[in-house]
Amino acid sequence: MQIDRADMKLLIEAGYSGVMRGIDTDMRPVFEAISTWMPQFGAGRIGLALIEMVAGDFPEADRILTEVIASDLEGKAEAQAVLAMCKVLENQQAEARRLAEELRGEGGHAEAFADLLVNGADETTQGPAGLAAESGVSSAPPGAIGQRTTT
Repeated sequence: MQIDRADMKLLIEAGYSGVMRGIDTDMRPVFEAISTWMPQFGAGRIGLALIEMVAGDFPEADRILTEVIASDLEGKAEAQAVLAMCKVLENQQAEARRLAEELRGEGGHAEAFADLLVNGADETTQGPAGLAAESGVSSAPPGAIGQRTTT
């Protein structure tokens, strides 16, 4: 089966989002399929670790993520950022900080995610406007969402 990279990215994002939003559907088959279709990437294994974290099985999530980090799979930095999140949830702040510090200088989403988890929102460049501030787009005024404007 040949799957386009953009479609695979969408499937990964949908899977991660489903787990993080607590959707009741078992997302395990999605992440197992991702691992089968893209065996060089850690995304499927990271998704399985997220499932374990949401279920409260932090040791199993830790084990899966540690395996990804020690492997030759692409996505080690992302696995390390999620492992930092796991450590925060386990109240292991020192270990979470160490993991985040190791990502410093890597750039990208993994570093920003780990920094946000460990150091809080004050350390990020995005204020309350979020990405809208960086893109030059203004935030909608309160109550304007879902209302149509006519010109």
